[in-house]
Amino acid sequence: MVCKLMKKYIALGAVLLFVFLLIPPAASAQEREGASSGFEGYTLVAESGDYRLYYCEPRFSILLQNKETGTCLESAVSDEKDDGANNKSWTGYMKSGIVLYAIIGTTNTYQVDMLTCKNNIKTSYTKNGLSAAIEFPEYGFALTVEVALEGGDLIVRVPDSSIKEEKKDNYISTVSLFPFFGYSYLDDKEGYMLIPDGNGALIRLNDKEGKYSTGFSRLIYGKDYGFEQTVAVATSELGKSFNFLVEPNEVIAPVFGLAHTDDRQGYLAVVESGDERCSIEAHPNGAMIAYNRCFAKFLLRDIFTQPLNNSNSGTVQSVEAERTHMDLQLRYRLLSGDDANYSGMAASYRDYLLGNGEVALKDTGYNTRVDFLGTDREEFILGTAAVTMTTVENIREMYGRLRSAGVGHVLTVYKGWQSGGFYSLPISGYRADRHIGGTAALTNLIKEAGAEGYKIYLYDQTLRANSATNATTFNAMKMVNKRTYKYESRDEVYRLFYMLMPAAAGNTLRKFTESYINKGVNTLAIDGMSNQLFSYSSRGGYYTRTDTRNAFVNAVASISEKCNLVLEEPFAYMWKYADAFLDMPLASSGYLYADEDVPFLSMVLKGVIPIYSEYINFKANKTESFLKMVESGIYPSFYLTYENSSKLIYTNSNYLYSTEFASYEKTVSQYDAEFSALAKKTEGAFIRRHEKLENGLVKVSYSNGVKIYVNYSGAALKADGIIVKALSYEAGE
Repeated sequence: MVCKLMKKYIALGAVLLFVFLLIPPAASAQEREGASSGFEGYTLVAESGDYRLYYCEPRFSILLQNKETGTCLESAVSDEKDDGANNKSWTGYMKSGIVLYAIIGTTNTYQVDMLTCKNNIKTSYTKNGLSAAIEFPEYGFALTVEVALEGGDLIVRVPDSSIKEEKKDNYISTVSLFPFFGYSYLDDKEGYMLIPDGNGALIRLNDKEGKYSTGFSRLIYGKDYGFEQTVAVATSELGKSFNFLVEPNEVIAPVFGLAHTDDRQGYLAVVESGDERCSIEAHPNGAMIAYNRCFAKFLLRDIFTQPLNNSNSGTVQSVEAERTHMDLQLRYRLLSGDDANYSGMAASYRDYLLGNGEVALKDTGYNTRVDFLGTDREEFILGTAAVTMTTVENIREMYGRLRSAGVGHVLTVYKGWQSGGFYSLPISGYRADRHIGGTAALTNLIKEAGAEGYKIYLYDQTLRANSATNATTFNAMKMVNKRTYKYESRDEVYRLFYMLMPAAAGNTLRKFTESYINKGVNTLAIDGMSNQLFSYSSRGGYYTRTDTRNAFVNAVASISEKCNLVLEEPFAYMWKYADAFLDMPLASSGYLYADEDVPFLSMVLKGVIPIYSEYINFKANKTESFLKMVESGIYPSFYLTYENSSKLIYTNSNYLYSTEFASYEKTVSQYDAEFSALAKKTEGAFIRRHEKLENGLVKVSYSNGVKIYVNYSGAALKADGIIVKALSYEAGE
């Protein structure tokens, strides 16, 4: 019996040994180093269906190869085309896969890289990539970087828990991950970098001939007001209606891209975590060095100016007591073939957003947007007097005129409706100004108009507080230096504004919304929370932009369950709550190094969320603006008043001009006819491809087969057998 059992165990052991010999063990680091990669200094560490991932440990650099084409994207300069032309610091930057900047004391000028700084690196390998624990003992810094191939994506991650600062007065300021991934030298490659400026812009990879000393560098989700000093602004900036001095666009989506069109490869990079304190960097050749490069730079800790006391007797430079705690994660969505262009990037980002629930398909049916200003205030003998521009009855009359002209559907954001007028902020309850007709009249109008396809959304600038109309000091946001943040204007009536702290803003919004819903109406337009983000201090505590984002998202998410929301130029993390996107830029900021505007964001969102333009009655070239909206799938917006705008001359709204409805009535109906017809042709379809043809036409192809040709030139042009008149467009199958 024992012998039989022994024979069975021996046989089973032999089988297991045979199976074990058939299954190769995971390669050790030594075995990987001995593997032949065909790339000097690199070893193969992982493969996916379409790509091979190679790794150079000494420089912490990766190289990604497309299996089908053999083309590569490398993360550190190895071609040495201008070896010796750069100083030690730039050489270290170019040849390192990770670059940190250190704050020592209160000085932030110390570069930490893999070439010029002593480091220890220990790499372990995973099924689809690697994990590298990196130390810089001279500075007391340590962090772990994980790199993995995930289907058609490359994931790069630094766990927050791995980041160490272990030397007194030495702090990590910024972390740049693979800052040269996909780099090119001068005009060695054809293609471009996509930057999220405005609707989108391209920096081409041609030889810039040393013309530019810098490139694109913008913080995702805009400036951090917690580190800004008190500023003087025009109230047009507070109202977000119109500003004569055009500021650069904010980055509203955490993305950038690269395309090598000659190699037909590229990527769209999404900053998945750490985006609240991350800048998008895209620098063309000639900006300090002869290489094109784009990357994400994460900010962990910053320096700020701390006043010594309230008497303004002096200031000192201080370092944030605590760094921002967040995982740092980038996802490169790899593109090849016909998808390796900005159209492919837009489609990839749309798929990503829909797949992750970051956007939801909304009703994209066409509505002409016609916003109105109700009332503002001018100075009077004692206090202020109302300057009423558009009453409830005025709107009812104008709606009737639009219906008679054939305008079937309208979206209106009604501004300055609240008791006290446009700048009576914050709005804590649903109380309409008596000069426009009062609360009951406004409620009835909203209900009546909504039943006939004319939707009225009450405007709420959720973060602003007017010192003249509300006691706000207790709830005013304090910067990281514990000083109250202020907007000081030089306008006619109201000159000092504060920003509300997130908790106060959220509570005020909920209180207002509750009183609004109780009247049986639920349409709301939100500004402020949708497009601003800041750090702040409160009661001895310090709160990051992540804290602020969470507070704003919680407030807007809870309101969205009860209201239909349209959002002013919302940041990407707010898109899922928007029934419409308001104030989409038609162009970029016009930086000299940007070679071409492209409608990237509207390509992403067209067919997902209705997108509305900035106010076109303030545009100098209305024909060009019209064609840009046709090209990008954006719907037009007007900001109008019943009375002539000259009445506003002594109010804070004196920046408004050319707003009288009578002057634009015919234009509104004409635009409605044009865009309604276009919307029917493209209903339910996405933009599949956007091209600038050789003859000067722009061609936009939709997923349902519709093609739109736009001609910005002064002569008729022809493409695909279709003739497009000068300064016009044609739509066909």
